[in-house]
Formats: sequence, structure tokens, C-alpha cells
Amino acid sequence: MRLYLDSALQPRTPDGSAGEWGDFFDGAMELEAKNWPPLLWWAMFSPGDVVEARIADTEDAGTDEHAELLSQWGEATYPYLVVDQRTALSRLHARRQGLTSRLGAQFLPLYDEFVALIDARFGPYVLLRTEALADGGEGGIRLLFEETLADLERLDAGHATAVGGRVNSLISDFQRWQHTDPVWLLAGVGDGWPSVALRERYAATAVRRSSSQSAERSTAVGWVWGVLVVVCSIGAYWLTGSVWPIVVAFGVVLAVLVAGFVRRRG
Repeated sequence: MRLYLDSALQPRTPDGSAGEWGDFFDGAMELEAKNWPPLLWWAMFSPGDVVEARIADTEDAGTDEHAELLSQWGEATYPYLVVDQRTALSRLHARRQGLTSRLGAQFLPLYDEFVALIDARFGPYVLLRTEALADGGEGGIRLLFEETLADLERLDAGHATAVGGRVNSLISDFQRWQHTDPVWLLAGVGDGWPSVALRERYAATAVRRSSSQSAERSTAVGWVWGVLVVVCSIGAYWLTGSVWPIVVAFGVVLAVLVAGFVRRRG
């Protein structure tokens, strides 16, 4: 399921019934994300930017795709987001501290480069295309959009986002998976984005984090095996009366501790 952030000439999505999609993809900047809009995309919008469009009109009239969508969905609509570039930049600046303080200082360069990207390559409007999330006009997706954007508006007034709210959920999800690809998760990808330097910066961070987690897991597993060896050795001593199993057990535990220490230091 793909979502797109586009530089647009009009304050709306193209109208398929007017055949506007053919001229829309003219080389203007576009970012892509998967499954749900990334946090930095949300940061440009407010509840008043939610607009409805007909699902069938996500394809140009006269095409088989348009006819199929019209047959399936009729006049049903879906919500999407659009805002002028100046307002988008203003909100990104206003919400910078509130968001980066939660994400961590290491993501300030990513945030600032994203703002610079919107300034340089988007406009006069910023369009978040969400037709992939269309629910047939049932209202569930629109409600989620409005709740997320209302939560973000709290930052404009100098308040923290709601505890257990939509923004907190987005940040928690990011923190859980940030070791995979933080740029993709926070801002999406596109032509010339992210820069090579930015991608390498966070790729290196991801490798270090992964190595650290691997070392911690190895140490924990080692401790478990060490305990098992000790238990088994005590049992062997009880059965045989020999001290050699205990000596072996302590040797194994010592080796585990040394290996874990070396991994953490490395």
C-alpha cells in the first residue's frame, strides 16, 4: 500500500473526471511511503486541510481503470490532505522542537533536511495523496486523520501531544523500528531524497544499534547457558561426588562473561 507526497500546482488532487492525471506527473517532486503517512508528512497539516475526492476520479475518465472504480465505488469519496507550501513550512518550523525532543537530537539533521526539501522542491502546494487508504466514505480514515492532526495542533499552542494519542502512537512505532530505516519511516523516499550523506549517516547508526542489540542478546543467551551448566554440574556432583563438573561449570561461565564484555567493548 503506497502513499505519496507531491508538489502540486493546484490546492486539490487531480480530477480524473476532467482528465487531469495525464498532466500531473510532469517531473514534479514526489515522495513515497508505505502503509501510513510518515510523521514528518503529518507535521505540515492541520484538520482544516482534510479534503474529500471521489474514489473513481483517481483515474482519468475514459480509461478502463476509471470505469472499474466507478462500478465498484460509485460516488464514494476518500479523504486526502493539501496545504500551501508557506503554511506547511511554517508548521514544520513551529513543531520542530516539540517533535524532535521526542524523537531524539540525533534526528535533528533529518528533520532540518526535510524542511529544506519542502522549501526547495515543493510548491506552490503540498499534496498528500491517500487514495490507497480509501474506505468507501465510511468515515473511519477521515476520523483518524482529524484526530492525528488535532493532536499535532497542540504543539502550536505550546502543549505536549495527548498521552496515548495519535502522535504518541506514531512516535512509539518509529522508535520501535527506527533501527531499520529511520529516513523511510520519518519522511519517505523519492528522487534525490534522502541525500547520500543523510542515508549513510543513519545507515551507520542503524548498524551500530543492531550490533549492540546483538551483543546484548548474545550475552543474555550466554548467561542462560551458564546457569544451565551450573545446575547440571551441581546435579552431577551430587550423583558422583566429583568436583570436576563444578570446575568445568565455572570455566564456562567465565568464558561467557568475557565474550559478552568483548562484544560490548567492540
